[in-house]
Amino acid sequence: LASKDLQKKLIISELKEIAEKYGEPRKSIILYDKGEEYQESGEDIPDYPVNYFFTSEGYFKKVTPASLRMSGEHKLKEGDRVITHIESQNTAELLFFTNKAQVYKAHGYDFEDTKVSVLGDYIPAKLGMDEGETTVFMAVTTDFSGFVLFFFENGKVAKVELSSYATKTNRKKLIGAYYDGMPLACMAHITEDKEFMLFSSNGRRLLVHTGAIAAKTTKNTQGVAVMTQKKGHRLVGAHEYIEGSLEKPHRYRTKTLPAAGQLPTADEQGQQITFN
Repeated sequence: LASKDLQKKLIISELKEIAEKYGEPRKSIILYDKGEEYQESGEDIPDYPVNYFFTSEGYFKKVTPASLRMSGEHKLKEGDRVITHIESQNTAELLFFTNKAQVYKAHGYDFEDTKVSVLGDYIPAKLGMDEGETTVFMAVTTDFSGFVLFFFENGKVAKVELSSYATKTNRKKLIGAYYDGMPLACMAHITEDKEFMLFSSNGRRLLVHTGAIAAKTTKNTQGVAVMTQKKGHRLVGAHEYIEGSLEKPHRYRTKTLPAAGQLPTADEQGQQITFN
């Protein structure tokens, strides 16, 4: 033991001599990786009402109410269409979900006020997305309340608290934004639980109240089975149910999940259905 203590003292003594002879103050700083971040402006940000528009091809427009009232039709690329229109504030936070299961974050004030008569900003280019990455959904929030619903083609639905995407640092990109092991049929952002109509490729429909789906804080959760799919078929879409739009909505409701849903009546089959 005495021998080991002597060795330690000799090593410490040698290290001190080296430090005194060759030691110099650090000439560089240590940087810690915090992910991609966006910069907060040091200026006071004006807050005022705006309209956010997002198209199926990934174009975005921020239009003031006054400009909107004087505007005509939207200028869009051939085949493009507006899939989201949200009234909010200039300081609202924007979350753009992509086909690579990532989400890019920005603020409304990062974009110039514009008119509906222009194409707007192409989000993949504006936010510097990866090659081949496209936007599939936009959520707008001022307080990160509510939930994001992910409807998967296998009939499962994931309900994730929007607060899961809030970060203490101003991170620009979050990976693992949702489960990518199954194709995504569509998404929705809700601030409170409500009914959604689900549609299968076999023609069946199912009315589901999101209160029956447990919320998760884990972003890449696989979800829970909601609408069973027969072999060769898939969930193709879902949208919020508008009370009174069906004469007999009880036909599509169920007490237990998962369920296969019901085929529409002849009158209901004539209704035009569109998905975001």
